[in-house]
Amino acid sequence: MSTPGSPLEALHARPHAIALLIAAFTLLRLVLAATVPLLPQEAYYWSWSRHLDWSYFDHPPLATYSIAATTAVFGQTVFGIKLASVLWSLGWNLVWLRLVLDMYGDRRLAFWSLAALNSTLIYEMFGVAPTPDAPLVFAWSAAVWAVWKATQTGLARWWIAAGAAIGLSWLGKYSGVLLLPVVFLYLLTSPRQRRWLLAPQPWLAALLALLVFAPVLWWNAQHDWVSLAFQSSRRVGDMTGFRPRYFAMLVGTQFLLLTPYIFVIVVATLWRGGRGWFAGQQDDRSLLLWLSGAVPIAVFTLVSLRSLVKINWLGPAYFSLVILGVHHLLQQADGLRRLVRGLIGSALLLLAAGAVFLIPNLPIAGDLNTWSGWREAAARVAKVEQQVRAEGGHAFVFSPNYKISSLIRFYLPGQPRTYAQDIFGQKALQFDYFPLESNLAGQTGILVLSDQNQGELDLARLKPYFDRCDLADSVQTEALGKHTRRVDIYRCTNYRGHPPRKAAGEQPVAD
Repeated sequence: MSTPGSPLEALHARPHAIALLIAAFTLLRLVLAATVPLLPQEAYYWSWSRHLDWSYFDHPPLATYSIAATTAVFGQTVFGIKLASVLWSLGWNLVWLRLVLDMYGDRRLAFWSLAALNSTLIYEMFGVAPTPDAPLVFAWSAAVWAVWKATQTGLARWWIAAGAAIGLSWLGKYSGVLLLPVVFLYLLTSPRQRRWLLAPQPWLAALLALLVFAPVLWWNAQHDWVSLAFQSSRRVGDMTGFRPRYFAMLVGTQFLLLTPYIFVIVVATLWRGGRGWFAGQQDDRSLLLWLSGAVPIAVFTLVSLRSLVKINWLGPAYFSLVILGVHHLLQQADGLRRLVRGLIGSALLLLAAGAVFLIPNLPIAGDLNTWSGWREAAARVAKVEQQVRAEGGHAFVFSPNYKISSLIRFYLPGQPRTYAQDIFGQKALQFDYFPLESNLAGQTGILVLSDQNQGELDLARLKPYFDRCDLADSVQTEALGKHTRRVDIYRCTNYRGHPPRKAAGEQPVAD
């Protein structure tokens, strides 16, 4: 049992303990940002920042804007790209701290909640990987905090803050729309807060959110609403019959991403909160926090019964449930000791996961190593391009997959524009909307293929577009005596011209 005055009980009470905890995790993420390799999806979002726009095909623009800001200061480097998420993670840690202190006034709970949240794989991943999830988590957390302050103080400025935060979440990722049922159910099912449904402030906050989101609507209106359709009707269209294996995959991935101990805390919190909600026994703070997690979990669990749910989609759901779970644990006689033991296990899992990325060219089954070999491949591509130019020709680089094209672009000297499967008439997500910098007809296409599932291509598909394609070079990547990746580089002569751009149609599924 943790007794008063024990080292565990005194830890949170030390001077600046919470500030040091946040600083330590931020420093860890800065180190990871400087050492962990660039992942394909990160390179893809970085490529957007080279063509700033009001919005983009796959997602709204906030993650890309933040990448553009950090790379403008720290250069077009891996650290410059990943720093964007480090800053978002610092922001959401400060919001979580303020949320717990305003709701509970308990520094002990704040310290251990932050320790638990930062010990999960999912928030460490979001804290280093510059994806739309990082700004979404920040804005979602800020919205929950602002709604709490608005309903407790009645001050109009907190409703303004709530509307701005909800709109910001939509600029981060479309799933931020689930904040609307979270707030509505909170106001509807709390007897003390139901009066707000008849007041103008929440509705004006929703209007403000829509105004913040207006740039995305403007971009969609200029592009036949392709992005909204892709993330709504297209997703619905992908749903098939009952597929329990998708649900099993969801549970398995979240079990690992949360780490097993914190996953159990979240599930137990969901169960307790659900019983309290149906019994009408939750206080306002528990109700708001529980709904913040329960609504997205309910939605994506239902989706997982018929379609694949990506491992990152539930990210915003967990912070509030972990806070509730840690609060419940700290009320138990031996709760703190059990919590610390569980967090040690989570920390060990984090260290193991970090080691995977830091071992050069680590061979992992199932194409899971997606980051090795691309710097070497880009250097060989650059040599082939130099040969073409030395012969008096012009060249461009393309691949059959937007991820490969983005990675090659990042590692090529000067980071020139690359192309994807749009070169041979297939839909290529945001690559379909990047500007064509020149007329490519007559140029030599340098094709990059990989032995990964998404990096293969039947060269016969290129016959309508090039005179011929010849193997120019190959790169083999190995480690620990095992094969990691093979990249083949082809010279494809006399390109016949970029196919006309069509309506949205079928697109490959983005992450």
